[in-house]
Amino acid sequence: FQPIVNNGTQKVEKYESLVRLITEDGQLLTPAYFLETAKKGRYYTKITKIVLDDSFAALYRIPHASISINLSMHDIEREEVTRYILNLLNQHREEAHRIIFELLESEEIKDFLRIKKFIHAIKAQGVKIAIDDFGTGYSNFERLLSYEPDILKIDGSIIKNIQNNKLN
Repeated sequence: FQPIVNNGTQKVEKYESLVRLITEDGQLLTPAYFLETAKKGRYYTKITKIVLDDSFAALYRIPHASISINLSMHDIEREEVTRYILNLLNQHREEAHRIIFELLESEEIKDFLRIKKFIHAIKAQGVKIAIDDFGTGYSNFERLLSYEPDILKIDGSIIKNIQNNKLN
């Protein structure tokens, strides 16, 4: 879990749940090294469930902060995963309001209606929706509005040189 600190108060406001693979020699690998391979095999859903289980369990170890969890459109389009999430939200109903699902967009979205229904169902339980890395890749305002996000995480590449950008 990576703490997210408020620059003004210097207090941890939330934790971002991150998945890493630890090699036999102790090296930490980011998802870029293994998730695409995992998606082709049977391990991707297992990894997703482990991250979800660990994140929901952490709600009780960090009583006042939120936890954000990345979800891909691939996750949401898999009924096994969405049923698992809805079951976890039901089991942890009292703490569900501290969960933030960060949606990772891709051009491979097959069923927009399914995604919108899932978002509606989890928001009804107090969960917040964030769009992660908005402005890169496949994001567009029409899709953004249809997800009704609570949080928009603008990619750093868009604002990196905003102070010196003469187009502003």
